[in-house]
Amino acid sequence: MFMLILLGGAAAFFVVAMIMAAASKGKGQGQGTRKQAATQRTKTAREELRLPYRYADDMIFVHGNSVWTGLVLPTAIDEYLSAAELQSMAEGPARGLLSLARGDRNVECHYRKVYQPITALNWAEELNAVAWDPTENYKAYNLRKAEYQERIGAMRERNILLVKLGSLKRGDSGVVAEEDEPHEDPGLLRGVRGVADQAAATATGVNDEYLSPMALAEWTQVATEVHESLEGLHGTPLTREELVWLIRKPLHGELPVPPEPVLGSRAWGPDQFDLVVDFSGENRKTHIVLHQYDEVTGERQTSYTTTLVAANWPAETRFRQSTAWARYAAQHVEFPVEIDMRFTLIPYPKFKDRADKIRGNLVDEMNDMANSGRQPDTKLAHQVTRAQNLCDDIDEHKMPGMEAQIRFTVSAPDVKELERRRRILEMQFKQDLKVTLLRPTRQQWRLLQSQLPGDAPKLPIAPYLRLQEVEQLGAGLPTAGTELGDNPEHRSGKRLGWVGNLVGWAGKMPVHYSLHVGPARNDGGGLAIVGASGGGKSSLALQKFYEESESGVRCLVIDPKTDFAQMCYYLGFGAQVNDPGFAGDAEAGILGTPQSRFQPVNREFWNETEVVDLLKGQAGVLDPWVIARDVASGRLLAESMLRGFLGDEDYQRVRLPVIEAMATVVGWYNSAVRQAVEQGMTARDAAQQVPRPTLWQVVDEVVRAYDNAVASGDREAIKDLKLAQMLLTELRTLPYARLAFAERPQPLSSMRKRRTVITLRGFQSPSATDPRNWNPAERLAATALMAVVELGSQMLDVGYEKNPVTGEVGLRPKALFVDEAYVVTATESGRDLMRRALKQGRSYLAVTVLITQQAIDLVQIEDSEARSGGANQIHTVFAFKQKSAQEAALVAPLLGRAEDDRKVIDALQDLRTGVCLQRDADKRVGTVAVDLVFQEILAATDTNGTTRPARQGKNPPLSVWEWTYLQEAAADPAATARAAEPAPAGTPGSTSAA
Repeated sequence: MFMLILLGGAAAFFVVAMIMAAASKGKGQGQGTRKQAATQRTKTAREELRLPYRYADDMIFVHGNSVWTGLVLPTAIDEYLSAAELQSMAEGPARGLLSLARGDRNVECHYRKVYQPITALNWAEELNAVAWDPTENYKAYNLRKAEYQERIGAMRERNILLVKLGSLKRGDSGVVAEEDEPHEDPGLLRGVRGVADQAAATATGVNDEYLSPMALAEWTQVATEVHESLEGLHGTPLTREELVWLIRKPLHGELPVPPEPVLGSRAWGPDQFDLVVDFSGENRKTHIVLHQYDEVTGERQTSYTTTLVAANWPAETRFRQSTAWARYAAQHVEFPVEIDMRFTLIPYPKFKDRADKIRGNLVDEMNDMANSGRQPDTKLAHQVTRAQNLCDDIDEHKMPGMEAQIRFTVSAPDVKELERRRRILEMQFKQDLKVTLLRPTRQQWRLLQSQLPGDAPKLPIAPYLRLQEVEQLGAGLPTAGTELGDNPEHRSGKRLGWVGNLVGWAGKMPVHYSLHVGPARNDGGGLAIVGASGGGKSSLALQKFYEESESGVRCLVIDPKTDFAQMCYYLGFGAQVNDPGFAGDAEAGILGTPQSRFQPVNREFWNETEVVDLLKGQAGVLDPWVIARDVASGRLLAESMLRGFLGDEDYQRVRLPVIEAMATVVGWYNSAVRQAVEQGMTARDAAQQVPRPTLWQVVDEVVRAYDNAVASGDREAIKDLKLAQMLLTELRTLPYARLAFAERPQPLSSMRKRRTVITLRGFQSPSATDPRNWNPAERLAATALMAVVELGSQMLDVGYEKNPVTGEVGLRPKALFVDEAYVVTATESGRDLMRRALKQGRSYLAVTVLITQQAIDLVQIEDSEARSGGANQIHTVFAFKQKSAQEAALVAPLLGRAEDDRKVIDALQDLRTGVCLQRDADKRVGTVAVDLVFQEILAATDTNGTTRPARQGKNPPLSVWEWTYLQEAAADPAATARAAEPAPAGTPGSTSAA
């Protein structure tokens, strides 16, 4: 049994429990030399009990006489990388490490792969803090999701590379020549200074030490140069806070490492100490028993941990993604496996000498066997061949090498589970990697100590050291992981972006995404959600709509299929949506008013929601001059809309009369503006006061011109104008098209609520993807939808507002959701509209969400931007199941992969419902399983007419604190049955206690 409490300061980490015990002994009186000798022995014992961490900052740390620096390596998802990209990933660590081994001394390194539980509460609080105007339910929503992540043990993979810079006393290893190592004579260590220091040393038995600021600055410069030489690994310096966590981690096993409350708040100074770890443990023959104690309750928690050593590797290992040893341990084992790799980089001359000696010894052994009349066995012959090949490679490439030992640690809550995990790990490595793992007995404590940063204890297991090429580390793909989603950047000392809402899981890793993290990082203002019907794209889009609108993002939805409206109805009115009379009141627009018997169960939600049915609204609401930013833009939009309504062929036949009529009505407007200015108005006031042209006036002008031609007998003019007046007059009466025509068109009311949903009830999406194959009714619907998108983009183009939370003035974040977006992007004018919306979105903090079954048009938008030298405007893509290889090939470029990438094409066809491929803002691509988390969100986002009535048969509780996790619902069949029972209509809040 051992008891250890590590304390850290500028001076030391030391064993407090034993010190205090020693200080409490010897209460009797001693005399003379006997007493002094006893005191000296006690002080010496206390000094020997110290763990030798003597200094740490955010660049270097001192362990004994050794000076180290550390890098936190980023995790890169490799799931859909090409062969060339994988090769580059594997070679990256070797290229960096080779730069460290160019001197004449060995360089000691330490690689650690560990798993850090995600402190989801901090994430939720930060996410709530960056929201513009979060509702109380939104705050609860994120806090409950934080609880959910911690409940299922979400962890983040951490890859740490530690490099020994050298020694304070000039040792035999380091990254600089021995004569160039920073030092100070006489000595870097000074004894106790002053009366106060003497008193402190007497009390603790540990002398405070002093490290010269000048020498530390020189070591820091050495560390900076090391980081620069390793910049290809894209690592960040290991901070002091991260170092302390790395020290504590091995001593907690599978138990969570509590956050350090002190280290980040002040610097270490003389006689200042911080609690680093407090634990007790038992050193067993095959494992370590670790005990931790709750600081509040004193309750003991126990974890069991054991370490295995890679004892035997295949004679020849061919690099393959699926069997890369570090990646395999991280992604193909059901429980966390931590990796500890101690290795020494050996310069070329020394590496060559070592290899030559090994080859010589093997050759001598073979010759001895031959001379004694024995036949050399096959194994020895293979060893000689491999040794010769290694020597040949060294001679050819003049390359450094390394000596390494790789160890794997597993932990569990009890011995039985520990043994199960140990057997599984050994079996999987043996079967799949042909690697033999052994568990050294009576060495587990030293193996655990070896995981601590800094110099390692001596281990009597040298036979498991491997002399090998530096590429061995990279070949294991140590930084391959499954991290996807939001990843804040740091530029010029500023943090750009944040970690958004939880949307799902990539393997064991949570995936977070917020619409505005892309623009916050100066990326594009677009999100694409693509996939065939039934794949899950609508559920994700609806989930994001709920989250963003509740956070304070002003959301406008173009909702042809009324999926978004249905979600709002359910969250506002609960199970009343199943009442036969509900749809009638919804179409009449009287829900929640005294004229309707249906009253909201969540009044706060419904008061911040507006559902507008355009087809039931007044004519002229989509007049191009009403929805455009200015008159010039309105004229261009008017041409696009007429071309869309009539089709290319008919529009070309009537284009000339239409252009002349537009010029006439615009001329009337310009003349009226000039006259108003001459009468004393400002140009700006005149432009606002004078009525704009209308499409109705354009048609009237064409009709007037035709009547004049008939009256004058101008046959040529009649021929040109007859078809135009006939087509345009009829157009004013047709469905969808009539929305663009009115004598006195009025705009929609200003969008001031959290959520505005513009529906087109009865909208029929075109069956063909090529606009040339659309019938007249489909052309009318598609053109109306394009006009609605233009209207939406203009409604979101608002000025600065006062933040209701902070009181500061700024741009309110906005989002435009476009369902069935392929109908708009199928035409060139529609794609131009989308390009403008995406480009302007970043400036106005307005993100456009494109929800579509067709990806080809979005690819064309991105390609056109790339050809013009611009950046891609779609910062993130979620691609759901595709029905054919042809459709999948069209999606691949949107994910940044080649259209003939078989891995991506096959994956897109095999995706299950609710699973997608994501390309995030960092261009990483991986598989994500969308997680709706709550039963209430599952019900609200259900777009299946068969399952939706049952799921929406229960009123959602008013408070998110009362919502039910899907895991809990699945574990409680009774709750699932109750969810299918309909609640009475018109009973607000009747399920608040559910």
